[in-house]
Amino acid sequence: MEIKREVILAPMAGYTHSAFRRLCRELGADRVYSELMNATGIIHRGEEVELAYFTDSERPIHLQLYGRNPEEIAAAAVKMVEKYRPEAIDINFGCSVKKVLKAKAAGYLLQFPEEMGRIVEETVKALKPYNTPVTAKIRLGFYEDTLEEIAENLLKAGVSAIALHPRTAKQGFSGSANWKRVKDLKKMAGDVPVIGSGDVRDWREIDQKFEETGCDGVMVGRAAVSNPWIFKEYREKRDYNPSVPERVDFILRELSLMWEFFPKEKACKAIKAQISQIFKGIRGKAKLNDAVMRSKSCGELLENLSRIKLEYLKGRD
Repeated sequence: MEIKREVILAPMAGYTHSAFRRLCRELGADRVYSELMNATGIIHRGEEVELAYFTDSERPIHLQLYGRNPEEIAAAAVKMVEKYRPEAIDINFGCSVKKVLKAKAAGYLLQFPEEMGRIVEETVKALKPYNTPVTAKIRLGFYEDTLEEIAENLLKAGVSAIALHPRTAKQGFSGSANWKRVKDLKKMAGDVPVIGSGDVRDWREIDQKFEETGCDGVMVGRAAVSNPWIFKEYREKRDYNPSVPERVDFILRELSLMWEFFPKEKACKAIKAQISQIFKGIRGKAKLNDAVMRSKSCGELLENLSRIKLEYLKGRD
C-alpha cells in the first residue's frame, strides 16, 4: 500500500457516511474510511447498507470492520471485498465506546496484542486471493501504553498500514494526543505506512505533524465535522471562512446525497448533530441551532435552513 503525505478523513460513527465523505473528497481529502461495521452482523444478517454504501468518487476507501473472532472478521472481510471491492479492509482496534467494549471488540482487544495479530493474520490470508490490503486503526493501549508490543504483532501479521490515535482507550478523548508516539511507530514500521490521528484542529498543524513525526498520513476527525473546509484550507494554504449561506448549501447538498442511502426523515434527523457543528463560531449560533433542532420533519428542516440562508443574504445586501 502506498500512502505518501496524505490528508485523510478519519472514520467517525454517525458522521462519516458516504455523503460527507464525498464532500470532503471534493474539498481535498486524499483518502476516506467507512464507519465501523460489525463483522458478526455482516456474517449472520448482512451488512448495513447505510454504513457500507460508497461511490467511486470516494476512492481510495477503507471499509472498516470490528469484531472479536479472527475467523469471523476474515469471513466478513471476504464478503465485503467480493461485493464492494474497496481499496483496503481496515480493522478497528481503537473504538472505546461502552457498547463496543462490552462486546469485547475493537479497543477492548488492545489488551491482547497477540490476538490482534491473529485477527490481522487471518484476514490477510483470507484476502490474499483478492489482492486487498489489510490495515489497522489502533490506540496506544488499553489502560497503559503498550505500543511496541501491539506494533510488533501487527507488523509480523502482515498489516499494510497502521493508523494510530496516540491516546489509550481509557483516555477516550481526554488529555492530549501524544504525537511523539506516532514518530516512534514510524521508526518501528519501516516501509509500512503510518497515519497519525488526534487533536488536529487547524490546517497549519497538518504540515507540522508530517515534519515532526515523519508519518505518511495525517487523519482529521472532529475538526472536519465542524469545518470540512479544512481540507481546502490545507490544499490552498490559507484560512477560509465560509459564509452562512455557503454552510447552509453544504448541509443541503449533504442531505440530498444522504437520501441515496438513508430514508428521508431518518437523514434529516441524523444530520441535526452535524448542523450544530457546522454553525460553530457564527454570531447568533444559538438562535440558528434552535431553529434547526425544533424542526419536527424534513420539510420543516428544509424550510428553516432556506429561511436562515435568505435572512443572511438579505442582511449582506
